[in-house]
Amino acid sequence: MRIAIALSLMLGMGGAAAMPPPPASPDADEDRVQGEALVDQGRFALSIPFLIEATKRDPMVADIHVYLAFALRNVGRREEAGVHYRFALRLEPENRWALAYYGVMLLEDDARAEAEAHLATLRRVCEAMCPERDELERAFAARS
Repeated sequence: MRIAIALSLMLGMGGAAAMPPPPASPDADEDRVQGEALVDQGRFALSIPFLIEATKRDPMVADIHVYLAFALRNVGRREEAGVHYRFALRLEPENRWALAYYGVMLLEDDARAEAEAHLATLRRVCEAMCPERDELERAFAARS
């Protein structure tokens, strides 16, 4: 089900609302699970309070920050999104979803050199199948 929702987001909405980061495990914090489910449904504004609560309980989990940043970016709160993308990358410098989505946001903000650095990292850390790298490469192609 999550895959179908993620694919519909990726194919149907374009732009910032492409595909969310990987989901939490079933035993994850209730707020995290609820927030991620709302993101998967494209209900970004509703997901934010849940994800904020999840980051308060588990502030050192990069993927929660990536989900929160993704939601914030999709409701136009780009500065806050950038804070969470950067924090996720401090926690996990090779977090592929943070690299991809922050890179897309940087491209949208005309920070091409920084976005290129994220793409270079993705090319280095990714294997043959890498939707995160592909996401950022599509964003570059759309701006060429």
